[in-house]
Amino acid sequence: MKSNTLLIISCFDIIGSNTAAEHRVKLYIKSLIRHNNINKIYLFYSNTLWTFDKDLNVINQKRTIKQTVKLINRETPIFIYPSTNVLKVFYYLFYFKLIHVRKLFIEANEIRKYSTTLYQGNLLSLIRYKLILKKFLSIIYDYSIKYFDGIISISENIKRYYSQINKNILIIPILSEIPNEINSYRTYNYNSPFIITFTGTVNIKKENLDILFEAISMVNSNIQLHLYGPINNYNLNVLNELIIKLSLSNRVFYKGFVSQEVLKDIFNESHLLILPRGNIKQNQYGFSTKLSEYLVSGRPVLVTNVSDNGKYIVDMVNGFIIEPDSLNAFVSKIEFIYSNYNKFYTLPKNAINTVKKNFDYKLYTEKLYNFLYK
Repeated sequence: MKSNTLLIISCFDIIGSNTAAEHRVKLYIKSLIRHNNINKIYLFYSNTLWTFDKDLNVINQKRTIKQTVKLINRETPIFIYPSTNVLKVFYYLFYFKLIHVRKLFIEANEIRKYSTTLYQGNLLSLIRYKLILKKFLSIIYDYSIKYFDGIISISENIKRYYSQINKNILIIPILSEIPNEINSYRTYNYNSPFIITFTGTVNIKKENLDILFEAISMVNSNIQLHLYGPINNYNLNVLNELIIKLSLSNRVFYKGFVSQEVLKDIFNESHLLILPRGNIKQNQYGFSTKLSEYLVSGRPVLVTNVSDNGKYIVDMVNGFIIEPDSLNAFVSKIEFIYSNYNKFYTLPKNAINTVKKNFDYKLYTEKLYNFLYK
């Protein structure tokens, strides 16, 4: 008998985490629950089981993994949403494939062995040896991918990477939920600060923020950069050092971590949203889920041409795109946008159309169902 449920296993505390991962998993649920044959979706993490019904009502209760498995029939697919802790993936692979012989799928949103290179700090410390261990585990992780029944990949590059290991791969790119109300276009009067906004984890190396800061120091002094998101102590120290070095104390502002609920207001106060990622290995394979939020914000976006960005963003049509790691490219494009801002009032509308054609979660209901259940 064909299953009418799905079990999602999260490898970290995803519900209420206010993360891009939580946003993506909830859009998976919203997409799949729309299908006529699906009436319930389970999400499990650490002895807690959340149940989403057809109307997206949610209840949670304490359940062990053993109790959870007994709730679903043998035909129910199980979908692993991984974390940086690959040991949990190994455990669930062993538990569901070898012990219970279930259909098991996994999300691939980055290449683990490349994410281990992003630690910044004292590499002579104990952390250096932890990184060596993580690198070794990531190699085993890649090998383990062959034992899954299928992979959901966030980008073309990840699909190409894993297609040598596992042939059953479905691409589900970044996902968006188009809001009922979208911020109206905001013209710029040149009398107040021109605000460029970055949201997401503030990692200087991964997000290429050192080059962006230098670019800000070279463009019109009316331009400000506001950053929102979590940051660790090392990156906070580097950020403050860069602000002092480049004399940006009145132009670059770290605003702290904010909830998803207030992002719309932050976007509304902004003139340009930016994703300045450099061309490092992790960024070549990943696909920033922040872009999906930016494109429905009603504000123009500026991104670098890494991963699949160039597949969807057309310069001066639905956004702005430049080559990564180029100080001159950042400076000239930011100055150009600033000087010509009010000419590009159609960009946000075109961005919404891009979302409707490519990222709306409703587009993937049938694809997800066919991949997981057939």
